[in-house]
Amino acid sequence: MLGRRPRKQEQPQGVLDRIDAAEHRLVALPWKGLPCGIVKVRRLSDIETQAIGNFSLIETDSYKWSKARVKTQWSEVLAYAQKNVCICKAALVSPTYDDIFAAVGNRSFNAEVKAQIQHINQLLESMSPGPARAEAEGIRDALTVAWEVILPEDFVAGVIQAALGTDETDIKKVTEDMLYQAAVLADRGGKAPHEYIHGIFSDFNIRDIDNRAWIVYDERVEELREEAKQTRSGR
Repeated sequence: MLGRRPRKQEQPQGVLDRIDAAEHRLVALPWKGLPCGIVKVRRLSDIETQAIGNFSLIETDSYKWSKARVKTQWSEVLAYAQKNVCICKAALVSPTYDDIFAAVGNRSFNAEVKAQIQHINQLLESMSPGPARAEAEGIRDALTVAWEVILPEDFVAGVIQAALGTDETDIKKVTEDMLYQAAVLADRGGKAPHEYIHGIFSDFNIRDIDNRAWIVYDERVEELREEAKQTRSGR
């Protein structure tokens, strides 16, 4: 009887290649409207996404209105931009965020702005709350945006899409009306809002839907109360 031919063991490199393919995506990204080549982006795990902080991938009507305001608080712009920077730092593999920052950042400009920010922070330590302090904080936040946020929006959007897999889920199809209706049903049925919105969603998307749905629900309930109060007072 002929002996069985021993199975050929898979080379470790083949396993590593498949792990690498599962962990990373090679994506063609634009840079200020022009193609900049292939970038290697790491898919962020659910825990890594949570560690970045509280942010949402759902654009509600109030969020869109906030973005469209003529006068926007620099602190809001800074908070939004810094979340994007955190995602890019965690997700970019080749080139890394630091590689890009070193390539496109003006070192003398960055050093000067950083020194100005440190100087303002020192002044703020002895300033009391008031218009002067608010103005100084606004200048500091504006300088921080100029210093930290150097990646163009189209590039950042591509990195975030690849890192969070937004192109593989239905999260961008969720609307404010869908959130409100889901929250109403959840309130009556004792379930979570995401159970009333059907689609392909990651664990992060599910938490995002639940959080945003209750926020929208509370806002609309408060609006209805105010409308009812005004109606009664107008009689």
